[in-house]
Amino acid sequence: MTTLFRRDSWPALIGSALAAVVATAAFAAPAAHASGTQYVEVAGSDHRAGCAYTVTAVGVVGYSSADSGAEVTFYDNGVPIDSVWVPTVGATTATWRPAAAGTHELTAKVVLLGTKWITPTTVTVAPATGTGSAACGLPSFSG
Repeated sequence: MTTLFRRDSWPALIGSALAAVVATAAFAAPAAHASGTQYVEVAGSDHRAGCAYTVTAVGVVGYSSADSGAEVTFYDNGVPIDSVWVPTVGATTATWRPAAAGTHELTAKVVLLGTKWITPTTVTVAPATGTGSAACGLPSFSG
């Protein structure tokens, strides 16, 4: 038996196919942070005690944002590690140097008209492998 599609049924068929593709992509995507838009991110991998890493409050930006001019304080397990101001353009970043091995919860607090906590991230830090800057490995120049 041959099935014929009416001309006006094609848009619905295409729409259904597109919805299925979008739904599949959403389930296949990596898990998002709880807030979805603002969270803490740490550069690098294989984090070691005593080494310096860039910590970014992702989504906390100055241009066209309610966060413009706000003070952002970064925390490691509840202890302040650095305070910066939200830049006019660019990322809100600080330097983090974990003092000890173990699990570290990094978060940030934005203070302007009220206080807003940013979704934290958890990082496992390994013990230092040596002394001096050589213990932290060579910097990456790949961009």
